[in-house]
Amino acid sequence: MQKDDISCPGQNTMFWKPDDIFDVRCPNCDRPVEFWKDDSKRTCDCGHRFLNPKRDLGCLEYCKYAEQCMPEMFEGESLKALYRDRLLVTAKIKMKPDDASLERSQKIAELVEEILDEEGGQPKVVFAATILGNLVLNSQAHGEQSASSAQGDSPSAITRKVLADIGTEKEVTDQVCQIIENRINGTSSEDLDSKIVSDALMLADLLDKKALLEEATLERLVDSKIQTETGKRVAREQLLSE
Repeated sequence: MQKDDISCPGQNTMFWKPDDIFDVRCPNCDRPVEFWKDDSKRTCDCGHRFLNPKRDLGCLEYCKYAEQCMPEMFEGESLKALYRDRLLVTAKIKMKPDDASLERSQKIAELVEEILDEEGGQPKVVFAATILGNLVLNSQAHGEQSASSAQGDSPSAITRKVLADIGTEKEVTDQVCQIIENRINGTSSEDLDSKIVSDALMLADLLDKKALLEEATLERLVDSKIQTETGKRVAREQLLSE
């Protein structure tokens, strides 16, 4: 058998199980839409096109040759971007945040990606802790209740439900919950993932207040509150005059 004839068993449909084809409720109209586990997006009968929140990439999530092995699955997107988008869609379905909170989470995810690219860190941990942390902390600050919190779920329980729905590993989920709990309790941490999360959330807060603060004040806050060098650079680019 030639090398070109070998198919990765992790992506071979011969090894799929019955539950690898499933229905997902459309976020727009609540109709069931059939997905295969490796589908990226599907379009509902109502016309709304949305990401597969349960997309199972199998070995592609950890294989360093993933994007070379199955380039047609990524359509120009990176694995980090795919996980980020699945997380945003699942958070929207499970937590039902208002549009402003979801838009803010999308902006924070963009900030996170830029910092991650230069600083390193664990993408799954950082994306989940910032996106879900923002939604949980923002709802608490405004005295609001998500669909889950209205049922008495704690921030950690809400986080675990969302991450379980997209198949996030327990070790990653535990780290995400710890970072979010630390922020709720005002506890600082020196690990890189926590610093990136803190920088992204702080930068989002400063961007919200940019019009209300003098440039000297913004510069002082960037120097004192942003912890990573990439975070400081991004903050200066977005907050301070050239």
